[in-house]
Amino acid sequence: MMVTPGYTVARFSSRDLPKDGRGRAIEELHERGLLGFRFSPYGEALSTVDFANRSMPGLRIVTGAYAGVSRAPVPDQESHLYLTLTVSGTSLVRRRDREVVLSGGDAVLMSARDAPFTLTSRDRVRIAGIRVPRSALASLLPGIDDAVMRRIPGDATALRLLRKYLGVVVDDDILSDPVSQRVVAGHLYDLIAMALGSEDASRKLAETTTVRAVRLAAVKAYVLANLHDAELGVAKVAACNSMSERYLHKLFQSEHLTYSEFVLGQRLARAHGILRSPLYDHCKISVIAFELGFNDLSYFNRTFRRRYGATPSDVRARGYASH
Repeated sequence: MMVTPGYTVARFSSRDLPKDGRGRAIEELHERGLLGFRFSPYGEALSTVDFANRSMPGLRIVTGAYAGVSRAPVPDQESHLYLTLTVSGTSLVRRRDREVVLSGGDAVLMSARDAPFTLTSRDRVRIAGIRVPRSALASLLPGIDDAVMRRIPGDATALRLLRKYLGVVVDDDILSDPVSQRVVAGHLYDLIAMALGSEDASRKLAETTTVRAVRLAAVKAYVLANLHDAELGVAKVAACNSMSERYLHKLFQSEHLTYSEFVLGQRLARAHGILRSPLYDHCKISVIAFELGFNDLSYFNRTFRRRYGATPSDVRARGYASH
């Protein structure tokens, strides 16, 4: 477990538990308050659980995988709603006499009020779950109870955005910061409401600053993962993120920044970090520049010196001196 004021992370993996008695050990997890769910063996397959549970004010995010188990929420004194998304595999959700099959990125909103729900899977399934206060969604989406146990298809625009956003913000450095917690919680509330709402409601929410912020975060994450690509132009990035070039430019304009300035700044920052690290002492400066997408060494040296007031060689030398 990792505990800081206002932020707790609990991680559990059954992979190193002996097969004999593993089911009982998994059942006992809820007694230790680790995950907020009660697990029970299901089917003949060996039960496996591998989860991270991140809790903060107004939000809980669970990510992980399981197989051969049934899980149900541990009762609490507050009224919460639970959105579960499949990342891969198939789960069966049951509540009262209703069943929903989730696969291929599908999601469903669940409530434990009045009646419990369970999720089961014989085979391995990867999921992401979000627990939010009922009041947070009720204020955004009147008639929220009508959305409970209704399957949200994995190709729904809002759900695709939500999955991308989780991929960016499920980071302990981000979520342990109180300001970031409030921002992330607000964005997730809006995206969940957008995914659950009518077509008209979704269109209205699509114009909110939340959706623009989420799309910008997804673009930035894509750029950071592909800084090595010398052909990381606007057209390619826009196409890979399902938006027009004009819309991508507008996203960066909201931060008083151009797309080119962002890419250059991130490449220079990455180069600066590498040059100061003794792990890369064996790498030539030219190789570092080319591997970060620069195809002109003179341009790299010039822009680097303008940004940091020193040449790449000077920064590397200072790094030597500090170690």
